[in-house]
Amino acid sequence: MVYRQQIGESAWENSPIEQARSAAHVLEKMLKEDKDLVNYAGKLDFPYRYAGVLPNLPPRTIEWLEKSWGINHLIGRDDLKTDRIQQKIESIPAPFTCKMTENQVRSVCAILDDRNKVIDQISGEFKGIYNRDQEEIAKELIEPLIHSDESENQVEQSAFEMFNLPKKNARVKHLESGMPTEVSGIKKASHIRLLRGFAGTGKTDVLILRAFYLTENYPEIEILVTTFNRPILEDRLQPELDCIKNKVDVITFDSLCSKIFVLKHGQWIKPQETLGLINKLVENNSSISEIGSDFIAEEIVWLKESGLTERNQYINCIRGGRGNESRRRLSKKMKSKIFDIYEEYENELKELPAHDWVDLHEKTWKLLLNGVKPFKTYDAILIDEAQHFAPTWMKVIQAFLNPGGSLFISDDPSQSVYRLFSWRQRGVDVVGRTRWLRIPYRNTRQIFKAAYSLIKDNFVAQQFLSESGEQIIPEQDHEILREGEKPQVYNFNSFEKEKHFVFEEVNKLINIGLLPEEIGLLHTQKHIRETYRQILPRGLKVDEPRRQTGMEYKAVFIPRLQDFFKRDPKHSYYEDLNRKQLIFYMTMARARDYLYLLYGYKWPKELDPINPYVEWHE
Repeated sequence: MVYRQQIGESAWENSPIEQARSAAHVLEKMLKEDKDLVNYAGKLDFPYRYAGVLPNLPPRTIEWLEKSWGINHLIGRDDLKTDRIQQKIESIPAPFTCKMTENQVRSVCAILDDRNKVIDQISGEFKGIYNRDQEEIAKELIEPLIHSDESENQVEQSAFEMFNLPKKNARVKHLESGMPTEVSGIKKASHIRLLRGFAGTGKTDVLILRAFYLTENYPEIEILVTTFNRPILEDRLQPELDCIKNKVDVITFDSLCSKIFVLKHGQWIKPQETLGLINKLVENNSSISEIGSDFIAEEIVWLKESGLTERNQYINCIRGGRGNESRRRLSKKMKSKIFDIYEEYENELKELPAHDWVDLHEKTWKLLLNGVKPFKTYDAILIDEAQHFAPTWMKVIQAFLNPGGSLFISDDPSQSVYRLFSWRQRGVDVVGRTRWLRIPYRNTRQIFKAAYSLIKDNFVAQQFLSESGEQIIPEQDHEILREGEKPQVYNFNSFEKEKHFVFEEVNKLINIGLLPEEIGLLHTQKHIRETYRQILPRGLKVDEPRRQTGMEYKAVFIPRLQDFFKRDPKHSYYEDLNRKQLIFYMTMARARDYLYLLYGYKWPKELDPINPYVEWHE
């Protein structure tokens, strides 16, 4: 009998214990619908407990009520203390005890909160469940955001001054309990600043989940989600964040820069491609042919993005990994030749007149520094695939961030092949400020093991993976990883036979239920991509690996793989080998369930590390 003071009446109610029992039975039925949670008899593989909570009542009253309602089924005021609550919960009667598996724990979490389920936005298919690390990171609280009217001083600050702000003295409260020991250190941070992970560990999933979390818990703040790759923006970020597009801006980094450029100049001028202009200069400069157009174009982009645009700066800088087979640094004589070509390149840009993409980013930063106001500033900025971001880019991002704002960076250092900058070079101290995802659950165990074997001993990859001061190794034998077929290797003695096989196999996959959009064919050579575009179904993604970082497909075909490893004697042997292995690793890791490796005549020895992990066909 409960007396309600507001209405001045008494009424009978079910006890809190009876209410808890009823709720437990409802939940039990929900859990039994998951075949992974029940045994052969259709019963749950683990027990559950229930109790009522009366948080304002003292121990003496609780003991009196328990005599009628059931011993140890009631929790009172004094039981809610930190040193008491676990003991009290464990004393609740249960028919037996056992340890749940991690898969069972996450299945229960997904039933309790369906936002923990990963759903394919194209097919609507259930793809998996966020693990506890991912959920914890996505729901990390952020410090109260302090707005300031003194935004004109913002771009003059150090690009990452916010990384050095004093932390709260009190530990940040977390939304979820039961966090494992290996992530307990995260409690000491005000928010996640850098999320790192191997291909397939769900970094983009966590970033998307965090965007939802921020809009729900901080509805008043302005949020930007940005990335370098347009495919991941259009195929993943925009579709999955579409339902909150009125609260979150989803824009590529180049679009941010182009809007600033138009604000200043009133019109858009498409930037010049660096390699295209270098190839134009080859006719009148034998040094370009001697050194190599691709090599020169990459080096010009690097020196401009690094701000080394004075001859003495560039010649005296330490530039490792670009020399001969012993990884010797570029000599001063070689760098002097390269800088001569750079000056000729810059003069050609002025005569056109034109600017390249690096110039666009640099001009954007200078415009912001000299008083051009961003079209909008944000309280929270989330960057996906941030391994592509150069130092100047991060300065631009800072200009769009309100003072005291929150920054969430997601990257995969093992895919840094296209921009070899450490976070220290970008002006960010990541030591002690980084959270790693190590479980590649988006791929099958067989596909990831084959792909990782290529970079396990790769000098460039390991250099970036150990940037934070520790050797990072993925958890390839974790119980949550899915099992599947080994990558399938096929040998063809003609390109025509290879094309016929791909055409037939794609149709087989579509007939068993895959959508064309769930199948990808990736290659670095344009003429090979164009050939396959003409014969494959519309909707199937045919693209270069560089544009596909962060993307994934149920099935991936890599044709003519020997063409990935054509040797260019003008490049350092070790750099050439390491970079191409990195690119191939990245390409293999796009596959979730099926991976086809197709080659003609001789198997490239550069791929020998994957030999034990694949299935061979003639």
